[in-house]
Amino acid sequence: MSITSIAKGVTVGIAAGAVAYAFANASAKEKRRMKSNAGRAIHAIGDMVEGFNMMMK
Repeated sequence: MSITSIAKGVTVGIAAGAVAYAFANASAKEKRRMKSNAGRAIHAIGDMVEGFNMMMK
C-alpha cells in the first residue's frame, strides 16, 4: 500500500467527517442552503468535465 493512497483515504475521511458534523449541527435553514450549494457544485463540476471532454476531442 502506497503512502499516496493512504493520504487520499485519510483526506476523504476527514472531509466526509467535516461535512457530516456541519450537517448535524446546522439549522433547517442552513441545511437547505447546504443542499442547494451542493447541487450547484455538482452541476458546476459536471459542466467542467463536459468542457474538458469537448477540449480533448
